[in-house]
Amino acid sequence: MIKRAALTPWLALSGGALFPLALAPFYWWPVGLLSLGLLYLTLQSANNTRRAFLISWCYAFGQFGAGVSWIYVSVHDHGGTPAFLAVPLVGVFAAFLALIPASWFALRQRLCGQHLSVITFASFWLLQEWCRSWFLTGFPWLFAGDAHLNTWLSGWAPVSGAYSISVILALTAAGIIAFMQPRRWVALLPLLLWPAGEALRATDWTDRTGEITVGIVQGNVEQERKWLTEEIFPTMERYQSDSEALFGTDLILWPETAITMLYQRYEPYMNRFARQARAAGSTIVTGIPFRWPQGTELAGEYHNSIVAFGDGEGLYHKQRLVPFGEYIPLERAIRGLIPFFDLPMSSFLSGDSEQAPLRVNLHGEEQRSARIMPYICYEIAYPDLVLRGAKEAGLLVTISNDAWFGDSLGPKQHMALAQMRALETGRWVLRSTNTGISALVDHRGRIVERAPVAIRTHFTGTAELRSGNTLYMQLGVIPLLCLMTAPLILAGYRQRKGTA
Repeated sequence: MIKRAALTPWLALSGGALFPLALAPFYWWPVGLLSLGLLYLTLQSANNTRRAFLISWCYAFGQFGAGVSWIYVSVHDHGGTPAFLAVPLVGVFAAFLALIPASWFALRQRLCGQHLSVITFASFWLLQEWCRSWFLTGFPWLFAGDAHLNTWLSGWAPVSGAYSISVILALTAAGIIAFMQPRRWVALLPLLLWPAGEALRATDWTDRTGEITVGIVQGNVEQERKWLTEEIFPTMERYQSDSEALFGTDLILWPETAITMLYQRYEPYMNRFARQARAAGSTIVTGIPFRWPQGTELAGEYHNSIVAFGDGEGLYHKQRLVPFGEYIPLERAIRGLIPFFDLPMSSFLSGDSEQAPLRVNLHGEEQRSARIMPYICYEIAYPDLVLRGAKEAGLLVTISNDAWFGDSLGPKQHMALAQMRALETGRWVLRSTNTGISALVDHRGRIVERAPVAIRTHFTGTAELRSGNTLYMQLGVIPLLCLMTAPLILAGYRQRKGTA
């Protein structure tokens, strides 16, 4: 007969694999509670640090293995890596990510044991999510709170972000398990935070200051041909001609690297098109690669960038780069090992942390301008980065090229992250991608306009400009971290007293 102890890691692995079903595009949020409950339950059987590490690593490996399986599409379908190598690569990535929560929950076992287990479970869940947001440039993906864009708990997002929702979910899942064991009613107190979240949903944290007409152009350029030399000018013509149909719109947004020539080479064509856009009262905002010219301190270095031209201006360089996609860690050692490590434009330099918003002139009843904060692709996943920039802007824009991931979970999860940032900041978000999902999101995280995926198209809409800061923008995550780590002192004292 198989011992129960041998089955526990497999139960944890299964619980982790269920986790992504709570997120976009499924939003089966009760499955998220079940998943977290299984992790709490299996960790109860851990009687030492090594066992806690194993159980939580198995859970996290299931979580990331299923949740970021979409990376296979970019590595295999577009990166040219054979399947027999692509599958292990994704597995290694998931296994590495799983070390972060495993280390935190092993530390929980070492410091706290099973004392105040419901609270310490939620505390260490928060700590591992927060750690993942910055460790080794960060991977702020697959947060438990991201499943609750449209539930009662969404009201907590402007208070302390998706992090606070994750804490409530962990408290709820662990509390239900704890209640079912010794019938302690106090373990169900976290359920009171759910109707409190519904009450918070009625709060308007930011103020409407005006309107801006917006549009997106979705080029739907084939990923396999996007960087071919012969496609450079047809792609440029595609975006410019499609934008002419939107002239008169204040802001027209193109996707990440919509223009596949360097900014300096595109500049003569840009200037000609800028005159047309300016005459029509439109600002074009596009993704484009930028290289520092000779004679400058960073001569020859590349950025993944955004430029605004026409009836507005601004230049932004991406700050948070994707490892192996936009820069290669240990580049000299691994360049050339497999085709995926030699993709076009995979050697970028990160931009400065203090960059000004873009400026877009408005043409309503009053002639004035709007400040627009841009984010490129992966950057919209970082709560801290978005919060900082949103304070200076009335509208957020994000551009991406999710064609790398086909019709997988990745683009849907990415879109949901943009919606969560809108909810956390009380700002509208305009998103343009090469193949979709392109959308306009309001300050409550709801999609107002959305383009169909995988076709060449465009749309226009009207967005609100908003000012003011949500509580989360003012305080960040530090108060929540302090609140949730304070009980660890008591739990640690009880653990040491019990082992003395």
